[in-house]
Amino acid sequence: MTQSSQKSTPGQTVSPLLRKVIAMDNELIIVGAFLGAGLLAYVIIPGMLVMWDRVLDHMEHSGAEEQKKQ
Repeated sequence: MTQSSQKSTPGQTVSPLLRKVIAMDNELIIVGAFLGAGLLAYVIIPGMLVMWDRVLDHMEHSGAEEQKKQ
């Protein structure tokens, strides 16, 4: 087993390169979380609202057409 693949214990020192990798992983997780939240808030939810509005419009128009036929 290599030293970088072992978990560090309180008595061991962690190499500076490994610290940079761990910090970079944390930054990527934070950036990904913000991008995901922004995508959800500004793209997915408004898109679902528009689709639901179109469904309701279609239901209203199809109901009006059925009443005209009767």
